Amino acid sequence: MLNTSRLYKIINKNVYSRGTRLQSTVADVGRSARQKAWLLARERYQDHDHVHYSSVLETKIKPSFLIPENLPPFPEDWMDDYEFYQGCQDGADKQGTPDPTVAASIVPCSGCGANLHCSSPSLPGFIPSEIFRGRSHQELQTITCKRCHFLNHYNIALDVEVAPSTYVDTISRIQDKFALAIVLVDLLDFPSSIWPGMQHVLGAKRPVFLVGNKVDLLPRDSNIYLQHIKDSLQREFIKHGGGDGLNIKNVSLISAKTGYGIEELITQLHKKWAYNGDVYLLGCTNVGKSSLFNILLNSDYCRPEASDLVRKATTCPWPGTTLKLLRFPILRPSSDRVYQRFRRLVSERSQKAAMEKVRRAVARETGAAAAAQPVASVGRTFDKRDDISDAFAMASGSKPITTLNERQKEYKEARWVYDTPGVMQPDQLTPLLTAEELVKLQPSTMIRPRAFRLRPQMSIFLGGLARLDLLDITSSKGQLLDWIKVFVFASENLPVLIAETQAAEKVYNRYLGTPFLGVPMAIEDSKNRLQRWPGMQCQDGDIVLSNEGMNEGRLNCDITLSSAGWMGLLLPGHSECRLRAWTPQAAGIYKREPALIPLADRLVGKHIRYSLAYNTTKPFVFKK
Repeated sequence: MLNTSRLYKIINKNVYSRGTRLQSTVADVGRSARQKAWLLARERYQDHDHVHYSSVLETKIKPSFLIPENLPPFPEDWMDDYEFYQGCQDGADKQGTPDPTVAASIVPCSGCGANLHCSSPSLPGFIPSEIFRGRSHQELQTITCKRCHFLNHYNIALDVEVAPSTYVDTISRIQDKFALAIVLVDLLDFPSSIWPGMQHVLGAKRPVFLVGNKVDLLPRDSNIYLQHIKDSLQREFIKHGGGDGLNIKNVSLISAKTGYGIEELITQLHKKWAYNGDVYLLGCTNVGKSSLFNILLNSDYCRPEASDLVRKATTCPWPGTTLKLLRFPILRPSSDRVYQRFRRLVSERSQKAAMEKVRRAVARETGAAAAAQPVASVGRTFDKRDDISDAFAMASGSKPITTLNERQKEYKEARWVYDTPGVMQPDQLTPLLTAEELVKLQPSTMIRPRAFRLRPQMSIFLGGLARLDLLDITSSKGQLLDWIKVFVFASENLPVLIAETQAAEKVYNRYLGTPFLGVPMAIEDSKNRLQRWPGMQCQDGDIVLSNEGMNEGRLNCDITLSSAGWMGLLLPGHSECRLRAWTPQAAGIYKREPALIPLADRLVGKHIRYSLAYNTTKPFVFKK
């Protein structure tokens, strides 16, 4: 058995020594194998005072690997991409020039919906005068604004001046209309992606379809996890501004990326809303409204001839991409069409079941998270060549068109789906981050929970965006306990660092802008940016949790940390703890009960010897 007191003496004497002194200690043949292993585990921290764990050091990732690549160069010849651009004179600005004397058009950009103009580059819908001037109405309908062009072709987000009130004013038009609201919520960021003013805009009696997006990224802790997520989503929506819940007509979980749940959503729309009125996609920024709009545009929910005439919405992780309303006409779900669609879905059922069986088998054998993610194809029952006859159908023999003329008589009585601008929720961190950092915050595959033992007076950092302090933990009899188990649910691109609480502020200031905290990243003007960075502030009042021993093995609750992610907590039986949470401006800190992934303990491996961490394993459970 290891002599603990002797080992502590060795640690106190040698663990913070430098250079060859520590190496000679480890190499001392008089030490046991376990002592040597412990000292080797601590060696990597010898230059990092007050730090007890760093995912960067533990995975032995070189810091240079985490420094972002240089931003893509600003293309000088970008206007050559437009067919209407005839070049510029020698010495002219190759980035294009504004001309405030030219009147703005009434033609919306097909990417973001803002009216095209050439008056000012800082306003939505801008296109240089060299391209805009002299264009006809039909020619403008084929043009995207400079901002959407850069997003689509160069992955560069250009700043524009849009007041937050503009978003609300645009969406408020739904108040006086008999219309359905499809409210999208980011399942990785709720309740912070639930707009608190939603009830005011929707009204108490507005029919609502509540849709949780990005379900493919949530780990699967049981075979009934989807129903638990639905219940949690509806509970939090009602709690944070969704009224009494009586107007919620349907709750769906989808993935606008993989197509999962889309066909079922369309079926429910046909069944519960039919063709009663327009449909509005509502939600905060970056919850996936434009992605859902694009999928529905090429599905049975859109009139077939319109799919090729309505251009897709611009999608981007940058907040506020959609600036005005985009729309497409809904295909009337007549009895005959609903039956034909039903026959198509039934005919595809066996093939989809076989593909699902293969996917699960691959996930079990390989442990690949990508294979475990729910996936589904979104098909079409009708296409533009089919004879679709209804009160609004095109007359036979009509000439082919290249743009959708919404003034034609066949569209006067049509119902429409509207993609609306995103409302910036005060709890979201997105305004503080660059486009590259927003991409890092989004997991690319199913979240793999990371588990740690957090001891009293230790703080766990989630990148440079969030921090959780464990102040104390006691048993029901008042005895001090050693640790609680913390589960981190966030993108693997966000490093985890654990430090002493008394020195947490010092550690944060030292490693901010470095790979050890990751975000905010060290970019070209990082020095000035870090000076402007607001840091982190703690929530008023400590968070008190207790475990009465009734939920053995189930997480007690989640602490949401704005857009950075959340932490699930598993306390020992019959214990109580006090915590303190920190984020920039103390935004987006909530206690979510019950936990979203309550059986996350199934998804982590064994405790790593001489470390605060547990091994990561498969982020899913499948029934054998």
